[in-house]
Amino acid sequence: MVRKSKADYRKKPALMALALGMVAGATTAHASDLVLTNGRIYTAAGGQWAQAIAITGGTIEKVGSNVEVLKTKTAATRVVDLKGKMVVPGFTDDHTHIWFGSLALDGFNFSTENEEITPEKNRAVFIARIKAYAKAHPAYAVLIGRADFGRGTGAKWDLPAADKAILDEASPDRPLVVHNTSEHALWVNSKALALAGIGDKPLPDPVEEKYVVRDAAGHPTGVLNEAAQEVMERALPPMPIEEKDRILRVGLHYMNSFGITSAAILTGGLDDLKAFDALRKRGELTVRVRQGFAAVAVNHHLTPAFLADLETARATWHDDWISANLVKFFMDGYPTAPLYTPEQYTTIIAELDKRGFSVTSHALTPAGAKMALDGYQAVEQANGPRDRRFRVEHGDSLYAADLPRFARLGVVVSSQPAFCCGGADSEAVEVPGNPWNSLLKSGAKLVFSSDWPCSWPPSPLAGIQQAVERRQYNIDNASGSRDGLPNDGHPEEAVTAEQALLAYTRTAAWANGTEGKLGTLEAGKLADLVVLSRDILAIPADQIGKTNVEATVVGGRVVYGQLP
Repeated sequence: MVRKSKADYRKKPALMALALGMVAGATTAHASDLVLTNGRIYTAAGGQWAQAIAITGGTIEKVGSNVEVLKTKTAATRVVDLKGKMVVPGFTDDHTHIWFGSLALDGFNFSTENEEITPEKNRAVFIARIKAYAKAHPAYAVLIGRADFGRGTGAKWDLPAADKAILDEASPDRPLVVHNTSEHALWVNSKALALAGIGDKPLPDPVEEKYVVRDAAGHPTGVLNEAAQEVMERALPPMPIEEKDRILRVGLHYMNSFGITSAAILTGGLDDLKAFDALRKRGELTVRVRQGFAAVAVNHHLTPAFLADLETARATWHDDWISANLVKFFMDGYPTAPLYTPEQYTTIIAELDKRGFSVTSHALTPAGAKMALDGYQAVEQANGPRDRRFRVEHGDSLYAADLPRFARLGVVVSSQPAFCCGGADSEAVEVPGNPWNSLLKSGAKLVFSSDWPCSWPPSPLAGIQQAVERRQYNIDNASGSRDGLPNDGHPEEAVTAEQALLAYTRTAAWANGTEGKLGTLEAGKLADLVVLSRDILAIPADQIGKTNVEATVVGGRVVYGQLP
């Protein structure tokens, strides 16, 4: 989880309300046979286009011309004329934090595509808005929100740590927890600090204490970076399952509104899987999920309890809707020194690999990416060849010598267009930041994702435009900077719209081991698709993000919008 972006792609509340109503109806009905005709259907299978598609029982029956596909219809078949609209495979958002994003939708959110309210620039408004939210939610025992604020990390783009006194003024009587837009920090008030047992005395765990930001007198400021967040998370009262279900449903439907049909979730564990399973059993799960086991910047230890959780998850959830065979590591934080020694990291992932688990590693620095690649190479040499599909999350900055290793080792790069393009890390100035074109030319597997809610909104269409143009939108100054760094642009590292589309569809399915069922529109695959208002491969790049998602279909069911 890293930085934020504020792309100017708006969603109207009325449309979201309509979508939620339509989903509720769709998930209680049996899927009917469906034929879509007169479309511009991008199959993502070898660049082939089609005119029509037939769906039976949630599976694609046939793809081809109108004449060919209409031969499959029966008296009960619903036939829909697409009127030339574009159809693409359902989008996979390959790096998300769905629970955090859903919480931001339910709580107050001061960093969106429409606005940015920070305590440093808008203190009075910041406090007033939280007070209004608190007044509107008297039953909430803990107030939760999302905003940008100074974390006090000392990084050149960061600000001094925000002061808990601001939050105490906003909420003097209830715990208040504000998630940083990076999800690498929490900012909490005095009530929350007391709930977590964080005071002037250092915490017993030296790793957690290291990330508690204190003032010169040793008092906690209220900012809890990286691993210190877990102290607060553990102290929060458990949320009633009905409330968690409601919040998750809204988040999943919000993702559907952007055409997302599958997602990899890269924080969480057994509790999250149980929540998704409960939704699935009621027919209310509208995004296929792959759960990764991780907590932000918290090191894994192969304890019997942790290994038992992994085995339970893998044995219980391994179908088309929920899978759980992925373990995520943090090579570094945002920003931190390496969190593992090379020996520690390699030993742990080698054992997980022996047990058949998949591994992915968050790496923002070139040193972090190198350690991940070195570890993957060592594991393959020690454990022998198999179809591993190791991944690196972000991979924004790379050493020149490491760039070709992704293809050579078969390691996937999961990158976020919303975070482009602030320049390469100073350690790797010989390689542009986000070297997407170079990675593709080298033969590497490149997938795109949002890191939602670290970027907002989680729009693949916005991501495709950003990948083609290599620039952000709606940022604070005219020079086009991000995090205080100059926008290097590097147009030679841009990709085509089709390459970006494949990074959200076909390649993303491969990265998750689901290419046999998802990622392309072919007979026999699951009927996950998106109907778009325009052909995004035939319009100017600056119009791609403004394209509307007219309908999102998962397993043959319309879960957002409506067919023409």
